[in-house]
Amino acid sequence: MTRPLPSQSPNPWSFLPFALTIFTSAFLLFQVQPLLSKQILPWFGGSPAVWTTAMLFFQSLLCLGYLYAHALAALPSRKTQARIHVILLVVAALLAARVLPGAELRPESPDSPVFQVLLILGASVGLPYFCLATTGPLVQHWFTSTAHASSVFRLYALSNVGSFLALLSFPYVLEPWLEQQEMGRLWTAGFWVFALLCLPVALGAWQNKTAVGATHSDGAGGVPATLGDAVSTLKPSLVQRLSWVALPALASLVFIATTDQISHDVAPEPRLWISTLGLYLVTFILTFDHPRWYRPKLFAFLTLVLLMATSGLNDIPRWLGIDWDYGVNEVRWSHYALLFVVCMLCHGELYRCRPVDTRRLTEFYLCMSVGGAFGGLFVTLVATQFFDDYHEWLLALVLVALLACHVLFRSAVKIRGLVPRVVGGVTALVMVALLFVMQNPWSWREVRKDDRTEVLLDQVRNFYGTVSVKERRFNSEPERNDRVFFSGNVTHGQQFLSDALRHVPTTYYARDSGIGETLLWAMDQKPSLSVALIGLGAGTLANYARQADAYDFYEINPAAVQFAQKWFDNLSTCKAGEQNIMLGDARLRMEQLPKDKLYDVIVLDAFTGGSVPIHLLTREAFQIYRNHLKPDGHIAINITNAYLNLYPIVKAQAEVLGMAYRHKYQAFDEMRNVRRNLHFIMTQDQAYLKANPSVNREVRDDQGRLLRHEPYDQPSLRLWTDQYSSIAPIVR
Repeated sequence: MTRPLPSQSPNPWSFLPFALTIFTSAFLLFQVQPLLSKQILPWFGGSPAVWTTAMLFFQSLLCLGYLYAHALAALPSRKTQARIHVILLVVAALLAARVLPGAELRPESPDSPVFQVLLILGASVGLPYFCLATTGPLVQHWFTSTAHASSVFRLYALSNVGSFLALLSFPYVLEPWLEQQEMGRLWTAGFWVFALLCLPVALGAWQNKTAVGATHSDGAGGVPATLGDAVSTLKPSLVQRLSWVALPALASLVFIATTDQISHDVAPEPRLWISTLGLYLVTFILTFDHPRWYRPKLFAFLTLVLLMATSGLNDIPRWLGIDWDYGVNEVRWSHYALLFVVCMLCHGELYRCRPVDTRRLTEFYLCMSVGGAFGGLFVTLVATQFFDDYHEWLLALVLVALLACHVLFRSAVKIRGLVPRVVGGVTALVMVALLFVMQNPWSWREVRKDDRTEVLLDQVRNFYGTVSVKERRFNSEPERNDRVFFSGNVTHGQQFLSDALRHVPTTYYARDSGIGETLLWAMDQKPSLSVALIGLGAGTLANYARQADAYDFYEINPAAVQFAQKWFDNLSTCKAGEQNIMLGDARLRMEQLPKDKLYDVIVLDAFTGGSVPIHLLTREAFQIYRNHLKPDGHIAINITNAYLNLYPIVKAQAEVLGMAYRHKYQAFDEMRNVRRNLHFIMTQDQAYLKANPSVNREVRDDQGRLLRHEPYDQPSLRLWTDQYSSIAPIVR
């Protein structure tokens, strides 16, 4: 190439095509991720693992795109590079005409959900996404031939700005105003604009037929200086290459583990995914823009502090004598803060060990993408298959603590005197305290308390989450011994072990609960009932069945079915003359029912935990329930939830269906194993509504003054549909 003479000033407009192309490609890359993930979320029961698996797909395809860019950059002729890439662009633009997966790609069975998610995404957006993924490293490689080569790493920061803006625009600009199909068409148009922007950049590379001189980074401010052929001796070491993989791998692992944690504690909702991914990208923007944003000692120290604070979120205040408990906001913001400082630490260290020779640029980005994909691969293919709980979160925290200690030690050894020893001692104490505060993943398998012993009988983790069973043995009251079914950390059923109490409905389903009253009323009115139960748990509601009744149990998690049959006998002793376990997503299975299949009672019991399957609460979902409900039937919904106020959601759906409704609050009763619960029942049975009025919860202050009634309505709340849903307005 022809380099400008020292007296020449580079044409600032020559920078613009590269910047626009990279910005647009990054914007489209991260716009399509939440769009496709939300589209297929209902097809897999609303499991948070859909997002984790989607991230595995996108990170792996990004890695393949970087590999393609690295291989293409190795070709000696820029004309050949450009020619190949233009052909790829044309084919990808043709395939981008339809980006959202159609109904024909919906899975027919719950088997192999990870494979099915990957297959759907690949068929929908595989080649267009691959083409976008190649743009960043390839265009930056071509950019090093220009007079602006010293700004090459700022192009990477610019690409992350595009990614970040794409994430923000999805929930706050596009989602509130556009249907998903409209967003899909808009994305397709954006891809065609990107292809047109990429053509002049490729044409410039096509016309550049000479070899390119190398550039060298001075390491002070990321400003490269041309060294000519002498730079060929500046090869990265093995340790440096390993750092290019290990540091982004750790950041990716923390990012995915944090997203999993928040999704299971709150809800698998795109805004939460976007929040964590946005923070992840912001750290790339800051660290790759300029070294001034990353201060190693500061971020290493903050990492250790936040590790202790997050690990002991509920214990540390109690040690200090503070009566405090955490809720959804504390969970979210503590995890957000930790994710930000950890990614700043990892990506800051990554930028510090970037290649000196920018001819190694595509190799650097390839190693980064391999590391990023490793986080998704580890969680999806290793942790989900071989861990019985979310142990990758604890593993990630320990690795992060070691990295933070390494950075502090490295800083300390540069200072003479006693400082290194003091820092080393303090760091060691911090590590001991940190590991002490962290929960030992095996310590709770047998827990002894003053009045009882708790033993973990079984625990399994799969695509849909973690299920476990504990047995509680009371020292002075053996008649209260029971088994408890957990989904994650949330109780989804209990059964007494004594013969006298064994088949007494407990937890949320006592006979005087809203659901219990509804089933008993229906039993009094009809000699036989057809009942659908969405959400199996321990199978407690099977105890209401009579010989003449037919009960269909809908459950998406095969492990939950196995545990209900292995550790509890509610199903095996169920008196219903007809019993069916419908494995798979309840909404999809109900859609497949014959039109004449009608139920007297439909019970929705999938919303107690933090991970709420939103697709079961939309207008389209309730229309399906209504289509399979008898005219005088009842839809009973367990809306008990510590994090979300689901009352206005279901109330709005009842009004849209034109059905009357009631609700029933029931207080905690320890002796009967009845947990505090809130049920919402919609029906056209006026006699039932007259005989069973609504019951509120009275919330009072310490002086006994009434503060408010619960549940509370939010009349201005927008109706949830398959095209729109947001948990932000209903977070408690």
